[in-house]
Amino acid sequence: MKPLVTANIERLRPYAPGKPIEETEREYGVKDPAKLASNENPLGPSPRAIEAMRAVAVEMNLYPDGGCYSLKERLAQHLARYDVEPHNLIMGNGSNEVIEFIIRTFVGPDENIVTGDPSFIVYRLASISHNREEISVPLKPDLTYDLDGMVAAMNKKTKLVCLANPNNPTGRTFNIDEFEHFLARVRDDVVICLDEAYAEYIDDPNVPDGLKYAPLRHRLVVCRTFAKIYGLAGMRLGYGVSSKELVNYMDRVRPPFNVNRMAQAAAIAALDDQEHVQRGRELNLEGRRTLEQGFDRCGVKWFQSQANFVLIDLERPAMPIYEALLYKGFIVRPVANYGLPTCLRVTIGTQEQNHGFLAALEEVLAEQRDTQA
Repeated sequence: MKPLVTANIERLRPYAPGKPIEETEREYGVKDPAKLASNENPLGPSPRAIEAMRAVAVEMNLYPDGGCYSLKERLAQHLARYDVEPHNLIMGNGSNEVIEFIIRTFVGPDENIVTGDPSFIVYRLASISHNREEISVPLKPDLTYDLDGMVAAMNKKTKLVCLANPNNPTGRTFNIDEFEHFLARVRDDVVICLDEAYAEYIDDPNVPDGLKYAPLRHRLVVCRTFAKIYGLAGMRLGYGVSSKELVNYMDRVRPPFNVNRMAQAAAIAALDDQEHVQRGRELNLEGRRTLEQGFDRCGVKWFQSQANFVLIDLERPAMPIYEALLYKGFIVRPVANYGLPTCLRVTIGTQEQNHGFLAALEEVLAEQRDTQA
């Protein structure tokens, strides 16, 4: 009898999301736990986006605009300083789907994908799903990309390289000089996926803005999302910016009606509320400083981040601390699946959540010290 599935599907394991609030309440007996596990925006969506979703709810009997015409027009206006036109945009059911489009469209059966390790796990899942070889290059000790190592790892079969800047789960970035040096050494026939899901949170001017490079590099696809700074994670909406040619090919593999009607309306309204975006950016910067100072007080090692989360290294197995935090009503993200068993990823929340988490962490660490004593 033939196997039910191919070997690559047998290797796959489902993506493990952050622990849901409802499950935590049920299993750990806590009420209203703070979810600091999935890099969600604690402010929620813009009020304008909420109103747009309510207004369009009565139209859910109608299929969405399959080409996202109005959304592309509005998004192109928002990105006009980069000379982005609607034909430069590919819309996805989350930026995850755009990454799937890139692999499905451009990477053939005998070609490979180069990524960093650890990096956003969807690169690996998508590579396995499409039965494409992945070459993983370990991060440097400071958890930044080894861009030199990635160039060295490329061979004649390399068709795609995936970079996240800031990287997930580390929050680390590469700078302009490093990126330009990297671009100069990557063959022109290699597609570069530059994943900038957290771009709007960046406050370091030395971090490259990928959209400035899209017109200069024909085979560059810059991925961004409405899930993070725009607070629309539940709507599942992301986009890619690239040359007209690459977008045209990706559109051929895009499923019909992949972006729902409500998501399109919410995104257009969200783009019109940049004050809400700025509030989210300011809250994130304030919260990041609060967490960093708190980790210093606790004696916990942390990694500099340009995203809306901070990675900490407890320098001991992290799961017991993760479990203890759940009992205190705080859900963070263990990252052993990324090869970081001593680390936790902590989403930046409201200041109330940030201070509460730090107090809980101090309590857990003190309790563990007392137990060990």
